[in-house]
Amino acid sequence: MRNKLAYPLLIASIFVWGIWCGGQVFNELMTVPRWSASPPESMRAYAALPTRGGLPFFPIFGSSLTVLSIAAALVAWKSARRARIWLALSAGISIVLFIALVFYLAPLVQSMFQHSIAGDLSDTEIIAGVERWKLGNRIRLIIELSGFVFSIIALRVWSAENALPSGRAG
Repeated sequence: MRNKLAYPLLIASIFVWGIWCGGQVFNELMTVPRWSASPPESMRAYAALPTRGGLPFFPIFGSSLTVLSIAAALVAWKSARRARIWLALSAGISIVLFIALVFYLAPLVQSMFQHSIAGDLSDTEIIAGVERWKLGNRIRLIIELSGFVFSIIALRVWSAENALPSGRAG
């Protein structure tokens, strides 16, 4: 029963890792350069742009990524031997990323936007904060891509460990 649940959880985890990483690469290449081009002016201009509905990407996929990675690791753990390291890395990275995003990166960028709009910090302080955020975000992106790769390796190794003689995963 656990194996029948582990396989779809591992697949779902990979899909969410892929969506998350794709969104983060898009954000890094297309969105961040627009608002960080010349802070605080570019941040004020970006904040003034109209928004059109849509779902909040970060809360939905960030929490889904963490929950699915942990659930996949827990459910697959008992039948995993060689895959345990990859399951642990994928789940551990998702936890670290969630904590870094919620408690450091998101508050930092929100603060820089708020100070840019309010004009209550010097341009130099805002620029320094944006540069700290950009560095942290790029480090996070590299770690996220590693977590995505580790989740794929976890599924591959786990599937090989749990293959039935007929070649199907059990």
